[in-house]
Amino acid sequence: MIQFKTSLLRETPIGAIAADWEIGVVGDFVAELQAGVSVNSVETDSGCIEGEIGVLKSSAVLKGRFFPKYHKVVVHEDLSRVATSVVGDRIIISRMNTPALVGESGYVAEDAPYLFLPDRLWQTKPSGRPHSQRWLSYWLQHSNIRRLIAAGATGTSNSMKNISKETVLSLPIPRTPLPEQQKIAAILTAVDDKLDLIARQIEATQTLKRGLMQTLFSRGVGIRNADGRWISHVNFMTDNSQTYPANWKWVRMGEVAPVIRREVDVRLDGVYPELGLRSFGKGTFHKPALSGIEVGDKRLFIIKAGDLLLSNVFAWEGAVAVARTEDEGRYGSHRYIACAVDQVRASVNFVARYLLTPPGLAAIGLASPGGAGRNKTLGLLALANIKILLSPLSEQCAINEALDAAEEKIRLTQIKWEQYQTLKRGLMQKLLTGEWRVKIDEEPVSA
Repeated sequence: MIQFKTSLLRETPIGAIAADWEIGVVGDFVAELQAGVSVNSVETDSGCIEGEIGVLKSSAVLKGRFFPKYHKVVVHEDLSRVATSVVGDRIIISRMNTPALVGESGYVAEDAPYLFLPDRLWQTKPSGRPHSQRWLSYWLQHSNIRRLIAAGATGTSNSMKNISKETVLSLPIPRTPLPEQQKIAAILTAVDDKLDLIARQIEATQTLKRGLMQTLFSRGVGIRNADGRWISHVNFMTDNSQTYPANWKWVRMGEVAPVIRREVDVRLDGVYPELGLRSFGKGTFHKPALSGIEVGDKRLFIIKAGDLLLSNVFAWEGAVAVARTEDEGRYGSHRYIACAVDQVRASVNFVARYLLTPPGLAAIGLASPGGAGRNKTLGLLALANIKILLSPLSEQCAINEALDAAEEKIRLTQIKWEQYQTLKRGLMQKLLTGEWRVKIDEEPVSA
């Protein structure tokens, strides 16, 4: 059982901290920020194999975590030029990145001697002052420190910023006693370990769902007999390398899911709850999904629960979703296409899920001519002519039930992950600042 006690606080440049802690700087704990060099490298599917050398990408550090899988393989001609290999119990910091990511960092738990830093990343060299680098890594993620880093970043480009070594080394940090540093780091690391475990569970369930979708949309569930039991399909067809049960039928989207517009004139002044351009993707709404904007002289259409919504720009990337009850009464614009699915012949969730299968996305892509991103536009006639596979309605419902169960498991696990993230943020604020003081054991906890 972890025991805490509250303490008196005093104001500092990084907010209120324990009154008996002195304020120092990062340079008290970091003797040097070691840089890498830019080398020629190539992307590979598997990363480095035995005997190969890799160079990290900037994406290898994010929110205090280190992701060694994000690297490229150094070409043979540049092997002699690599510098600064990845060392355990250090912190890697991004010195050059987008405004939101400059100064991001990640704690390295173990040596990775085959991985090297590029010139855009630094690695800390600990000072001789007794301290915990893992504890320091949590401070570098504290919101007040992140704000100071953002304020100290320079550069004329809005897409790329830089920070100097002086900026990082002069960041104010409390000189928390080492035993407390170690205990704080151990508590926060335990929460991170739990977050990693939950993330692996989410990834495993998502993999299961992808496999389940592939099986269900190629093999189906079967045919229900007189006893109500499902009997597996035995007869299959193959069309354009796509295998499916013989009793499934190809239909045009326009036959079962015609485009519908409930247009309303909203040229009055005011703010309307309109779907944003990137409101959803891969079959679900983002959070926050919707926002209010001043539409001015524009025609919108009312969204109703059960509408099949597609972004006419990003549908080929998976921006397909079914409107929920809470979305009723919101507005879509010219950037969206809404379809009303014929419930006698098809389930809207089945149609949406089919469109998110590889064949479905390929069909949307062919119906969206142009380049990438906003240069591709899904036309209404092309959408109506897309052919989709429909099973009997009872089998559609059975397929939906199986996928609903997988998605519900993912949803509940994601909620659990978010709860631990909230817990971590709260603990970081309370423990790092000394508002909550940990009870120190006789034997210090290894960080």
